[in-house]
Amino acid sequence: MIAGTIINIILDPVFIFTLNMGIEGAAIATIAGNAAGMFISLLFYIRKKTLLCPSLKYIIPTAEILKEIFWVGVPASLETLLTSAAFIVNNNLAVSYGELTVAAMGVAQKILSLGNYIYQGFAAGTQPIMGYNYGAKNYKRMLSVLRAGIVVVSGTELFVMAVYAIFAPQLISLFTDSPQVISTGAAVLRTIMLILPFVGATSMSRMSFQAMGMPHFAFIITLIRQLILYIPLLLLLNDLFGFSGMIWAQPITEIIMMAASTFLLYTIISKKEKNNA
Repeated sequence: MIAGTIINIILDPVFIFTLNMGIEGAAIATIAGNAAGMFISLLFYIRKKTLLCPSLKYIIPTAEILKEIFWVGVPASLETLLTSAAFIVNNNLAVSYGELTVAAMGVAQKILSLGNYIYQGFAAGTQPIMGYNYGAKNYKRMLSVLRAGIVVVSGTELFVMAVYAIFAPQLISLFTDSPQVISTGAAVLRTIMLILPFVGATSMSRMSFQAMGMPHFAFIITLIRQLILYIPLLLLLNDLFGFSGMIWAQPITEIIMMAASTFLLYTIISKKEKNNA
């Protein structure tokens, strides 16, 4: 993964500026980076450096395997689609406040995404551990992993929040020299950054349900989070409080979803632990 990303970063300026290929060069660099990453991954399999090795008999999956893949993949895909839909609604509302406001929100969201990558990585890291212990019916250890994961993610994200709170104007100024964009972007970043300690726990809960073979709960969390809470709150708070209300929609959504999703997951695991005792 690192090699593919580095290759992409190196080739981007070469293709875009040195070879004057513009956006086409950026696309080629992205493809080359991904192709390199895939090739490196295949080398490990070909050299039999992995626990499992590819075989022709695994090329055609069974209906049961396809069902499991779709059950796990659909909630994740739906979350991406609904997130895109929410951004469209968000941007359409922001347009009424001027182009500079849209630019400020865009920059703030990009900076926030760095913090999002942190919780996504930790959540993905806990998923196999939760799945292994669920299969072994070691529910006590699952609860320990859940608690430890939430503490680590929340603690890390609190540190990121502190950096954003202190250096918000400086971070925004890396992308623009407009005083209005910097001022508005800093205010937006200092508000939406409040999601970080909460959204990680929600993501961990969703991935844990997938690891436990309960994708319907992950699906419900995704549906409620984006479609039932966030988008309606965007519209409602924008009508009631204008731009300042609109940017509070995301933190409020994540606080509610963190409480609901972790309570649901903790209740289910505790019940299974009790039944297994």
